Amino acid sequence: MVLERLYVIPHGDEIIDVPNQESRELRDKITEVTREDNSDSIIVLTPHGMTLSSGIPIINTENLHGEYSTKTVRLVSDHKTNKEIVRNIAAEFGKEMVTVNFATSSGPLSVFPEDFGTIIPLTFFGKQKISIISQPRISDPEKLMRLGRNIWNTVDSMDIKISVIFSADQAHTHSKSGPYGYSEYAKIYENKIKGYFERGSLSGIENMDQGMVVEAKPDSYWNMVILNGFLKNSGMNISLDYHYVQNYFGMMLAHGTQ
Repeated sequence: MVLERLYVIPHGDEIIDVPNQESRELRDKITEVTREDNSDSIIVLTPHGMTLSSGIPIINTENLHGEYSTKTVRLVSDHKTNKEIVRNIAAEFGKEMVTVNFATSSGPLSVFPEDFGTIIPLTFFGKQKISIISQPRISDPEKLMRLGRNIWNTVDSMDIKISVIFSADQAHTHSKSGPYGYSEYAKIYENKIKGYFERGSLSGIENMDQGMVVEAKPDSYWNMVILNGFLKNSGMNISLDYHYVQNYFGMMLAHGTQ
């Protein structure tokens, strides 16, 4: 087994468009921490992918293609799915994980769309095969933790270098002018999340007050609980690299450490 790298990477347009000094510093830091990534394959957990009324989707379609426009550039992303990783994670987690195909499972018609929560972080990487897991917004923290443990077990069992990206933006209610309005809980949530990363451990995040989560409107709280399960099984810690609030939402960069 080689876990090449573990990342929490935001997916706000600002890390592409860099409209201010903080976004530029964040982009530079992402470039720095990903520069020497030599992974053969990448697992991406995204909060903006496919959702199911029940079950957790993992994409098994052979080809992945996405297009996304920011204010300054049109991003085009093309990857192949690492089907072995998909099979192993699905088998490890069990029947509640749904393997998703589009048109066919292989061949030129087998193309599934990449979402912006996948496309933006992957602009800092090469053309590795990827495996996409859509974030489940379920209220069962133990199930989320188990998914994180299962992802680690899959990485640990394989003989290729794998990086794992938790695509994550934080609270979305920092500003009255934002699309989700303002809540005083945004700052409280943001500080709590930042505190976990500053301490190097997410232990206890699964018990965070759900009323606060609802008010703060993060898009990635559930991914953070999954990450906690991953960290616990791997014995790793997490290290904060950069954090700031962009108008109405929080963006954070972190990486795993042994």
